[in-house]
Amino acid sequence: MNKTIYLSLVVTLFAFLTSCNSEQSNEYAVNIQIDEHPDVWIFAQVRQDGEWVKLDSAELKNGQVTFTGSAEMPEFYYFTVKNSNSYIPVFVESGEITVTTNAMNMREPTVEGSASHSIYQNLQNELKEFDIKGSELGQQYREAQSKGNEERKEEIAQEYEWLEEDRALVILNFAKTNNTSVVSPFVMNINSYMFELNELESVANVLDPSIASSTYTKALNNRVDILKRVEVGQPFIDFALNDPEGNPLSLSSVAKGKYVLVDFWASWCGPCRAENPNVVKAYQNFHDKGFEVFGVSFDRDYNKWVEAIDKDELTWSHVSDLKYWQSEAGKLYGVQSIPHSILLDPDGIIIAKNLRGAELQNKLAELLN
Repeated sequence: MNKTIYLSLVVTLFAFLTSCNSEQSNEYAVNIQIDEHPDVWIFAQVRQDGEWVKLDSAELKNGQVTFTGSAEMPEFYYFTVKNSNSYIPVFVESGEITVTTNAMNMREPTVEGSASHSIYQNLQNELKEFDIKGSELGQQYREAQSKGNEERKEEIAQEYEWLEEDRALVILNFAKTNNTSVVSPFVMNINSYMFELNELESVANVLDPSIASSTYTKALNNRVDILKRVEVGQPFIDFALNDPEGNPLSLSSVAKGKYVLVDFWASWCGPCRAENPNVVKAYQNFHDKGFEVFGVSFDRDYNKWVEAIDKDELTWSHVSDLKYWQSEAGKLYGVQSIPHSILLDPDGIIIAKNLRGAELQNKLAELLN
């Protein structure tokens, strides 16, 4: 045989085998055992853009079920029980993974064969002390509330804030240390409401190129890009949603030569309703001097939305698409927790965020008196 032809065949065969091996290396088998659980259908699901996406289903028989598939990158799966809120959280990646748990405590399984899950579990173990302390503070807060001890309530609230700051620092350090694992962008995404733009960016900038194709890396980069577009000093991004009468109303139609507070809230949000009297006070004190409020609701029940507007005496412009956390305006501004607000100057530039209580009153007095 001609040497050139022979070499060509060898190269072709090698490329074929390499391709096949590469494809096989992405395959996974997740063997799940749930002790003391009746036969039932189990769904393999993931979260994408705030929505549940069902990938597969299989029947649990005699406490055992197996899921197979292919995963180019490790991904966080929720193996959920049909017609139930019970689920088993597992980081799925290529290879054979064994998951054992029981019907009474499915959310804390023992997982073998997934390096990503081991990394994730290490963080969860480290965060347990914060969860325990948080529960203790919650109990103490309820006791102080029942006794009408306002001073103690304020002390506990401050302790809880410090606890959350320490928790956020642990997560941030974890993400930077484990920058070659998709677990890093995953935990930053699910906890992104805890972090400022510079903190999120500090993690995004050190992620290893090997995980650039992960959905979690892409989501983190997207989050950073959104927050950059709406940080202080940037012009507002216009949008239009329906008002309570069903008429489209744009932010730009209100933000004309005035200081405007864009207030993201909802009728079901306790902290939002608690802050409403302060916004009402600010509106009453400064509206005649050039201050306006534009309320953007994360409600999904129209009647509860308009009832809250009336009950809390919110006499400014209101809009909503009644999409709850999927609010299009909320997505534009990267809102992941409410109450959330931005303050625009008369030129439509964002000059402050999340001014509440006395901070809002003092800022408006500085600007308008």
